[in-house]
Amino acid sequence: MTAAYPAPVRSRRRAGLGLVAFIASAAALVIGMAGIWLAGFFVGRVVRLVDYPDLIQETEAQLWDTLERAIGAVIILVVAWVLHALVALWGLIQGIVATSLGRGRGWGIAAIVLASSGWMLLLAFTQHALLAGLMGLMPFTI
Repeated sequence: MTAAYPAPVRSRRRAGLGLVAFIASAAALVIGMAGIWLAGFFVGRVVRLVDYPDLIQETEAQLWDTLERAIGAVIILVVAWVLHALVALWGLIQGIVATSLGRGRGWGIAAIVLASSGWMLLLAFTQHALLAGLMGLMPFTI
């Protein structure tokens, strides 16, 4: 005689943890790109037509104003990278936890990949954004 045992009940795990990790990793990339674009935009506005030394006599005031705008662009760039790093770290850790617990394993793996390799995409984007900003300065440097 065999005893009838009830079938083990499998708990339905939700993919919420992995999905939140993926959204955090994607948000880190978007935040980084937006900040880097803004820094490139500010680099292009370092020197304006009214700041051209031959047109206005207050050269010292122009230089300090230009220096302030350049420092502002660097600060925006650094803040963008730091924010990206912090949010990507959150996505990476939460993706690892989601993968290890099996709560959204696929989303967790995608979050890990995006959080750990997103900086390479941002590095290329940084070069393009800053060069585009510098190209806006070309009439003033020739």
